[in-house]
Amino acid sequence: MGRVIRAFVQGRDVVVGGLLTLDGDEGSHLARVLRAEPGTEVELLDGKGSHFDAVCREVSKSGVVVDVRAVNHSSRPVPEIFMGIAWGKGRTLDELIRPLTELGVGGITPLLTERTEARLDPGKWHLRKKKWQKIAQEACKQSGHSWMPDFSDPVQIKDYIASAELKEPHWMGSLCGGHSHSPLVPDRQRGSCHLLIGPEGGWTHTEEEMAGQAGCQFFSLGANTLRMETAAVSALAVARSHLLC
Repeated sequence: MGRVIRAFVQGRDVVVGGLLTLDGDEGSHLARVLRAEPGTEVELLDGKGSHFDAVCREVSKSGVVVDVRAVNHSSRPVPEIFMGIAWGKGRTLDELIRPLTELGVGGITPLLTERTEARLDPGKWHLRKKKWQKIAQEACKQSGHSWMPDFSDPVQIKDYIASAELKEPHWMGSLCGGHSHSPLVPDRQRGSCHLLIGPEGGWTHTEEEMAGQAGCQFFSLGANTLRMETAAVSALAVARSHLLC
């Protein structure tokens, strides 16, 4: 199978049988980086489950005009997996957006925990979120995943645990030997589930007790102490593997 060329058209009005001009970053990337030319087949993604078959008709420096031939729709994965991940230092979470999107995460919520050391400037959050959305778009184009993940505003772990969303199954990653660990197997009969990944220093005893009392199940990825990035990607991969069987 040859390389699939994809472009993102989120927010655009795409009509089967019509022409669509891709300009800006998407048009430039198609024309200058991917070397698209008239006749090149392109798959257009809208981030909401639709992917359109299209063919390039005109290619120029100002943009690429494509002829939209057909549309296919993909349902959201069931159950949809959301992740609450502890806010880390530097670009830790930035680097997680791409692999988690490629693996099909439904959404990500940054968690502020008792051991969160990194400072979060609320005034700059919208810029970080915009950056994550751009990274996620690139990951969707790379993987062919049809759904853009949602990025929720950062919340305190206690508020996340106490939220009404806890009616859905929640798993909290833990190395604590005092807990009974459950297999990380999502319930296919539920609409969604949540995976909670803690900070480098791990969850505090208070946080784990609070989670357990709220009905969270605990899981382990083995005896080794993993970096937060490794734990997050591994947990999603393990959960997703059971849905693909």
